Amino acid sequence: MSRTYWITRESAANMLGISTRTIDRYIKSGKLSYKKVANKVLLAKEEIATLQEDYGALHQEASTELVRNHEMAQKTVSVVNPALEKAIDEKIDKFMLIFKEKDKILEEKNKVIFMLQQRVWELETKLKTMVALPDYTREKQEAMLEKQKLEEKIESLKGTVKVEKWKNIIFLSLAILFIIALIAVLIFKNM
Repeated sequence: MSRTYWITRESAANMLGISTRTIDRYIKSGKLSYKKVANKVLLAKEEIATLQEDYGALHQEASTELVRNHEMAQKTVSVVNPALEKAIDEKIDKFMLIFKEKDKILEEKNKVIFMLQQRVWELETKLKTMVALPDYTREKQEAMLEKQKLEEKIESLKGTVKVEKWKNIIFLSLAILFIIALIAVLIFKNM
């Protein structure tokens, strides 16, 4: 099944009405797949739509039940005392404000946690690619030995090349002398 990855974690959290920390847990548990593009986590549109439908149905059931319970509680309270009903409504409103503030604080903390998790992941990746100091020292020593062997080989080859050059010069000189001697013999014979 082909998936389209273009929804950010924050957008998905807003669409579903949950925190980005919950999105991170879904990713970690495998409930949501993702792709990372330019250090940005992108989620599959199809998976978010499916979760949105599931959450919509779940929230509809929960809100219907809450409304029924609230209506029943209001009827009971309004029969008892209208002043008490007003005080309870005020307390509920304060509670909801506190709840929303706490939710915002949690969301901010989740963002910080996610950024720290990303930083830890980046550092772990760097550590995996780095060479440990003892390994580095051993590899450096091996490289130095290899360099020394190569330098010795180069010097040996330079010596061989010098010897070959001298051999060639001597051979060429002898060949020239031979040709001159041959020409001289031919000239004296013809005279």
